Amino acid sequence: MAKKHTYHKAWTPVYKTYPKLLRIIEKIGLHRGRQEYHIGFLREESTPEDFKSYLENQDFEQALLAWKDTGEVLSMRKVHNHKFQYHIRLFIDNEIRGHYEYSSEGNPVGHVMETVFNPEIPFFNELLVDYLA
Repeated sequence: MAKKHTYHKAWTPVYKTYPKLLRIIEKIGLHRGRQEYHIGFLREESTPEDFKSYLENQDFEQALLAWKDTGEVLSMRKVHNHKFQYHIRLFIDNEIRGHYEYSSEGNPVGHVMETVFNPEIPFFNELLVDYLA
């Protein structure tokens, strides 16, 4: 069962309109490729569904206010201290990438400007130890 999003209800209009705006911006080519910070590859014996379920059990939720990177099949986040988030993406080729950043709700300008955008590899390696090839 998917968990409810962690945003305050005042953010509801943003969650209804901003993702649509992002998709339009992506279609005109202003965002391409994959964001930084390769973590590894999903093990062959794990499915994207297994991976998503595991992340949900670790308090991750779908990252709605995020770019969709080229080849992305899953984008999930875990809010940390109400201001930051861990963001994980899974791609069609089973590559996993992730980073730590301001959350959209915690610091909208900082989030968009990527003023905090860190790899946090030890955190992700520990979290994903059973899912990395």
